Amino acid sequence: MPPDDEEFRAAIHDLLERTGLSMRALSAAMGRDTGYIAALLDPSRPSRARPTPADLLAASDATGITFVELLESLWGIGSTRLADEIGRLGVGGSGEGAFDRLSESERALMADFTAFLASRHAGRERRRRRG
Repeated sequence: MPPDDEEFRAAIHDLLERTGLSMRALSAAMGRDTGYIAALLDPSRPSRARPTPADLLAASDATGITFVELLESLWGIGSTRLADEIGRLGVGGSGEGAFDRLSESERALMADFTAFLASRHAGRERRRRRG
């Protein structure tokens, strides 16, 4: 559920504080007119369209704050939900390169665990063939 207007304005204020950008600079980073963020923050003005995914991608590129974090804070779309849906699509999550970042002892632990899983799998295969 998207944040209500007050929560949304608070999230925009947090974004401005974290990045150190002015309202004009954040508006420009999103590819919007320079008054866009100021209008979003003004409760006396009629509600304007919230930033689109394309706006958030541009803001992410400009600020270094992840797109997922921006979606979560400004649209209420949780990172867990995104990760789950991406996982169900079979996209990403390969862990490629993650093994290289482990210490020698962590790699040994992973090798032991892999051997354990392989032995369990082999045992199931033998039982299946017999049964």
